[in-house]
Amino acid sequence: MTKQKVIFVCMVVFAFPLVLTGCYNVERARLEAKLEQTERERDDFRTRLAAVERSPERGNEEPVARSPEQGNEEPVAPGELQQQIDEFIKVRDALRQREEELAKLRQVALDEEQTARTLMDKLAAQLEAETKKVNAVQNQLQRAQQAIAELQDEFKQ
Repeated sequence: MTKQKVIFVCMVVFAFPLVLTGCYNVERARLEAKLEQTERERDDFRTRLAAVERSPERGNEEPVARSPEQGNEEPVAPGELQQQIDEFIKVRDALRQREEELAKLRQVALDEEQTARTLMDKLAAQLEAETKKVNAVQNQLQRAQQAIAELQDEFKQ
């Protein structure tokens, strides 16, 4: 092995782990940031859940909601919670309706596909039958041409 090849191989061997380490660190930092965001969201949901659980037990206190960005507490009226629930129900119903529409469209597409397959099979059978007819006519033509050639040979002699 020449000196240049040895140097090149050494550079590749030493550079490869460095590149992998850099990729690992970038991915690790991204995952840590995502974990931190998820933990903040979890804490926010726990706070909201605790507020909702407290509201039936203590009728005089208003539930407290924390916004994850601000970190401050602001009272949430029970009417607002009900309004949010109603909005979620509307969204859920709209999604279910959309799902039903998509299921119907899918069924229509499947039916059309089945019809197309049936038509293709029918056309393929017709094509095969016509091909057989053409082959039979070609065979008759070849026999007729042979017979004509034989008759011509007989007349020439």
